[in-house]
Amino acid sequence: MQRPLPSIATVRPAVRHYFPITTLRVEPGEPVPDFAATPNLAAFRGAPLLLNVFSVSCGPCIREVPKLNALHAANPDLQVLALCAEDAEEAARFRRRHGLTWPVVAPGADYVYTRLGIEGIPAFLLLDADGRLLGSTYANQVADAQGYVTVDGLRAWVAALGGPRLR
Repeated sequence: MQRPLPSIATVRPAVRHYFPITTLRVEPGEPVPDFAATPNLAAFRGAPLLLNVFSVSCGPCIREVPKLNALHAANPDLQVLALCAEDAEEAARFRRRHGLTWPVVAPGADYVYTRLGIEGIPAFLLLDADGRLLGSTYANQVADAQGYVTVDGLRAWVAALGGPRLR
């Protein structure tokens, strides 16, 4: 008796497609514009950088902090920078209150929404070692069924962009 051939689904893993931020004013391969706040993007050159774009009043942004802390702890060489749409004082309070383990900078709403063209948050951008955009996506693209960011979702998205291999 012959066994049936396996279906394509059992032979090849499903390929996940991540939707980029279509309003972003930077195309993949282009440098992401820097800003005057400290630290700025130039301070992170030399290794890939994961940008987490957030707002202090965003519920999903708060819920993703433990996931990003876990990703950062498992990958100490991964550079992570949070871009806050509010001012530096609010960003610093948010970092202390929610225990972020990576730097936070507040280039402000004009940079986030106007200069970059981001229309919703939370969002992620991955930059190469030279500060060029590898890709962008909104957090719901790297989330679980409830719409909240997962470590596995972030790992898979970074891998799909050809970024560093993450644990």
